[in-house]
Formats: sequence, structure tokens, C-alpha cells
Amino acid sequence: MNIQQSQTHCSVPKSKSNAPTIVLAVILGMTCIVPAILYAQDQGGVTTTSRTPAGYRGGTLTIDYEGFTTPRFDILVAATEIGRLEEVNVEIGDRVKAGEMIAKLEDGLQLEAVATAQWRAQMRGETNAAKAETALMKLKLDQLQSLENQRITRPDELKRAIADWEIAKSRELAATEQDQLRNLELSRYQLQLQRRKVLAPMDGVVAELFHAPGEYITPADPAVIRLVVLDQLYGVFNVPVEEMGKIQLEDRVAVFLMSASKSVTGTVASIAPDIDGESGTIKVRVLLDNEDGQLRSGDRCRMQPARTRTTMRTPQRISTRNPSIHIGEYGHSEVSGVR
Repeated sequence: MNIQQSQTHCSVPKSKSNAPTIVLAVILGMTCIVPAILYAQDQGGVTTTSRTPAGYRGGTLTIDYEGFTTPRFDILVAATEIGRLEEVNVEIGDRVKAGEMIAKLEDGLQLEAVATAQWRAQMRGETNAAKAETALMKLKLDQLQSLENQRITRPDELKRAIADWEIAKSRELAATEQDQLRNLELSRYQLQLQRRKVLAPMDGVVAELFHAPGEYITPADPAVIRLVVLDQLYGVFNVPVEEMGKIQLEDRVAVFLMSASKSVTGTVASIAPDIDGESGTIKVRVLLDNEDGQLRSGDRCRMQPARTRTTMRTPQRISTRNPSIHIGEYGHSEVSGVR
């Protein structure tokens, strides 16, 4: 807890008489105790406190909470398949776009599977034969129906022609379904090939590399890179629970960045629902815009809430018959009328 307060100076003029000096010292001692009491009352659970120069004359008590910045998204981009890492296309600090290939696993087997599936998907021999047979059976049926109308054919021949036509249509349907199945197999192999590539899920900056080309990716260690999104940052602060009345969601607050040496305005994005039992604080996250990239993740910062409280007003004048004492500005004492 860092508290900056204006100091109160109490001075006693020299006097030849000891009795007035003793009385005066007692009165001035009381004037020194009043600011000290105010100082003690304002320390309950506050992280950092600073007062305005007129703090003891009815001014405001400004409370700052210390914290640090974090990326809005901090992602471990992992491979979805296992195998030998063939290439890594990025370095630390590179900016990548969503969908950009940042690494690739060995994919020779998958390429061969896709090529075979493409050839099978182009096969149309069975389908064409089934269509031709269906057309032939339909023609034969039409001829028998014409002879049936002339009563020069047997009834069983017509029934047989109808059955042959139905069988031919079923074979044509089966051939068409096989074509559809081969297309689906092609899509599956293409998906398997695509999964050998490690793609960036969103725009961001490469913060760390975990594997180099030639290393084997296993289910226990699938992460290839660490990607951070720095267009927006979070300021994370642990606020004492007794001070939470000063902070609400969507509040606009001032945040001072230490390394950048500048203050920016942020919005309270989230307030944790639980209290940390060890520290007695609640985690508050403030969203900060960083489109120009001037702010860095991990920077120390201070947050000043929008709501402040007013300090107690000290007496402006304390007087006795002899001597007369006036409390000057900023708590300084002025003594007059001493004999």
C-alpha cells in the first residue's frame, strides 16, 4: 500500500514563560493528531492511495490499484494430427493473419490418398452401364406392352419385363450412390490432408515457438506456437473487497502504463464473482484499446476508479484566549498573540 499525504507542520514560538509554552504545545499536539487520525482511517484495504494538495480541507481521496496488462487472447496453437513436423513458416514477433499456414506436418501419405480418391471419384463406368441397361429394359417393356394390347404376347412375358426394368433401375441407383460415396471419401481424404497444416485461428503476433522442423508432434505435446492478440489488452487488478463499491461493469476508468509513461482510458470488462480467500481481493479486468500497438503485454499499470470518496473536513480555526492559533492552508499552524 503506497500512500502519499501532505505533511502537517507544527511550530511553537519561543517564549520566556514556560507555562504558556506548555499550554500551546498541548493544543498544537492535538492539531497534529487530527490529520494522523484521518490518515489511519483511510488505509483499510487500499492498494495505493494519493491525496490532492487540499486533501485535508474537504478535497477528494484518490485511490489507485496496481496491476498488470495481459493480451486479450493468449493462444497455444496446436497441431490436430501427430507426426513429424516438416516446416515452420514463422518466427517470434511475426504478425500472422487468420487462416495463414504457420507450420505443416509431413503429409506424403495423405497426398497419395487424395490422389487415389480423386481418380475413384472420376470413375463413371458402372453408372453409365447401369443407365444403358435401364434404358434397354424400358424399351423392352414398352414393346411387350404394345404386343399385349394386340393380345399376341403371354402375360408372364410382360411381368418378366416389368421386373427386369425395376432391377435395372435399382442397379442404376446403386451405381449413383457409389459415385456419391466416392466423392465423400475424397472430401474425407482432403480434410485429412488439410489437418496436416497448422493454421492461425485469428490475427495476432507470434510470441513463442515450441517445436522446430524435424521434431515429432505427440498428443502429450501438440502445441507448435504461442499466439497473442495485442489489438486489445486487459488490465488485471486485484481490488480489496471493501473497495468494490467504487467499481462497476462498463465503468470508464483511467489506467496509467508504467513503461509507456502515459495514461489511457479503459472500460471495466469483467468482475470476478468470487473473492480470493488469501488476499481478500476480487479480480477486475479492464479492456484497453491498442490498435496502434504502443502498449505492451505484461506492463505494470495503475487503475483509478471513476468513483472517489470525500475526505473529512478538519476545523479551519482553533482559538484560545491566549495565545490565538489559526490552522493555515494544508495543515500548517500559525500562532499569534504570544507574550
